[in-house]
Amino acid sequence: MRILGQEITKYTAALSAIVLVSAFLRVYHIDTQSLWFDEAFSVWVSKMGLLQIIQTTAVDVHPPFYYFILHYWMSVFGDSEFAVRLLSALFGLLAIPIIYLVGRQLFDKEVGLVAALILALSSFNVQYSQEARMYTLMVLLALLSMYFFLRVLQRSSLTLSVGYVLSTTLLLYTHLYGLFVLIAQNVYVVTLLVLSKDHTLRVKRWVLLQVVTIALFVPWIPHLVGQTSRALTGQPLAILGTAFFGFEPPTVSQINQTFILYAGTTYLLVLFLGLSALSLFKYKKTHGSMNWKAPFRALEIYSWDVRIVSVAAVWFLALWVSIINVIPFAISHFSVDMYQSRSTIAASVALYLLVAAGIRNINHKYVKLAVIVVIVVLLAAPLQTYYSTITKRSGREAFGFVDANVRSGDVGIIFPVNHIVVADYYNKRTDINFTSFGSGQKSNDENIKELNASLTGSKRVWFVYPDPGGPNNVQMTQILKAFNESYETASSAYFTNGYDVYLFVKRN
Repeated sequence: MRILGQEITKYTAALSAIVLVSAFLRVYHIDTQSLWFDEAFSVWVSKMGLLQIIQTTAVDVHPPFYYFILHYWMSVFGDSEFAVRLLSALFGLLAIPIIYLVGRQLFDKEVGLVAALILALSSFNVQYSQEARMYTLMVLLALLSMYFFLRVLQRSSLTLSVGYVLSTTLLLYTHLYGLFVLIAQNVYVVTLLVLSKDHTLRVKRWVLLQVVTIALFVPWIPHLVGQTSRALTGQPLAILGTAFFGFEPPTVSQINQTFILYAGTTYLLVLFLGLSALSLFKYKKTHGSMNWKAPFRALEIYSWDVRIVSVAAVWFLALWVSIINVIPFAISHFSVDMYQSRSTIAASVALYLLVAAGIRNINHKYVKLAVIVVIVVLLAAPLQTYYSTITKRSGREAFGFVDANVRSGDVGIIFPVNHIVVADYYNKRTDINFTSFGSGQKSNDENIKELNASLTGSKRVWFVYPDPGGPNNVQMTQILKAFNESYETASSAYFTNGYDVYLFVKRN
């Protein structure tokens, strides 16, 4: 097929169709759910000036690059739920052709195309393509870094070197898990030097690329050291009372759950693991045919030629998947707990590439097609569940209820302190300002003291609590008891997945 004199191959047409499907899935229902705390925090930070963004993220957890982009994006497209999430959807969409390029570079066009299809339909990646956070940007930059990495190993040039350094440096400034991507690359290079007979790798040039990349990241290293120091001493790691690190070391079952998230379901993960193992083997029948009247005798005369193939490429992908999971898991057990499934999202694309390589090695085209159809069907189920399930707290509805019933002179309070960013985003009334107090890290007495100080002289108080039944529930009971000493409940409302709203009126 030719369009305007350009040949359109079947792979180009198929990839274009996958990109279109991916675009639809990442925009469909994108603004159905409210922004949750992390997303509202993204908007809150990104509304600052660039210098203030740097200062804020320096005492928080994640580096500033994503916030820089969102800052300029909002200046053009606004800060609606649709607009701020659309940026993540764009990053998720751009990752589709890049995973195709990586798959083609490692194996061939077929692997790239199938990997792109799996990524397009992945409910895990679709979910974070609809969240105003940096995770799909991390996936995109990790894929770009790996693409340039593979190209630099084959043929070093100034353009490829700049592409590698730029994409890898921006990855490091997007999420600290980018360091594990860098470690995976270096472990692979060391493996090539030790085990491979290919001496074309220019060690000095590779070392230079690493030095330049780390040098560009040096300005952020003191902040990283400070975060680590605070974590080791038990101090809060983030502003507004939030924390990047968990409370207990992860278990092996948590890693298993992470891989289930990559696949979408347990059954699909089993299939993915089997196909990943098949990525190492190429086989074909040399002689023999099936006799259904005597199947056991027919099997006895079957002969197969099985060869191990693509060892370097499979090893590279295995390192990519494992290091991003194993190192933070190990750190969580020996130092500070930092393992989070969503932070490992850049490993999911390596698994999809392994699965695609396994499918390529199936030696029967109809069986291969059947496997792809099964995968598409199994990927559709968790997608349907994702679109039909409310998973984020209903801040839009909760603060909409307040806005519809507020009176001039009312006071708004939210507990704990970190959810003030949600109030700032959703409170549309100019005649009421929300303040916050306390946190889960403070004692009941400290929280009650802060509450009483904020209530001085207030006759009508709107109180919003985001986590009924959560870890702060005991404190919440004490807070409601403190309210009831001087106020009576005039109204209350309860919303999906959190956000209880109370209107307290002062007793005469």
